[in-house]
Amino acid sequence: MVRKLVFITSVFLVLLASAGGALAQMKDSSTVVKVAPVKVELTAAPGQRVAMAVNVDIDPTWHLYAHGDTNFIGLDLAPSAFFPLLEFAAEYPHGHEGEFFGEKVEMIAGKNVIQASALVADGMPAGQYPLDFEVTIQACDDKTCLAPANVPVSFTLTVQESAE
Repeated sequence: MVRKLVFITSVFLVLLASAGGALAQMKDSSTVVKVAPVKVELTAAPGQRVAMAVNVDIDPTWHLYAHGDTNFIGLDLAPSAFFPLLEFAAEYPHGHEGEFFGEKVEMIAGKNVIQASALVADGMPAGQYPLDFEVTIQACDDKTCLAPANVPVSFTLTVQESAE
C-alpha cells in the first residue's frame, strides 16, 4: 500500500512539474503586440487639453478586437486610479468586420494608434506628473487566442506656470 501511494505521489509530482513548465512557456498577447507611447514627454498649462498617442503594433498573422467589441476582449486604454487630469477621452482605431469561430467581430491588425486627451485642471501646480495607463489587448490568429494582457504605458507631463 505504501509503495502504491509513493508511486501515485511520484506520478502526480511529475505531471505537476510538466504542467508548470508548460504554463511558464505559454505566451500572452504582449508577446505578439508591441505597445509604446508615441511621445513620452508632454507639456501643457492649466486649463489646456494635453494630447497623447499610443502606438499598437500587431505582429503579422495576429489581430486584436476593436474597442467596444461585445464578443471578445477589445482594445482599451485605461488611466491609472491616480490619474491627475480631468475629462479623459480616447479615440481608437476603427476595426474592419470579420468573423472568428462563427461570430461577427470588429478586428484590427498591423500598425495602429490610440489617440487620447485629458484636461489639465485650472490651478494645477506647475511641475512634473506621471501619467500612467494600461492598454488591454487580446491577440488572436485564425485558430486560437493568446491570454489577454494589460500592458503598462507611461507619459511624463510637465505643467507650466499659469499665465495669470
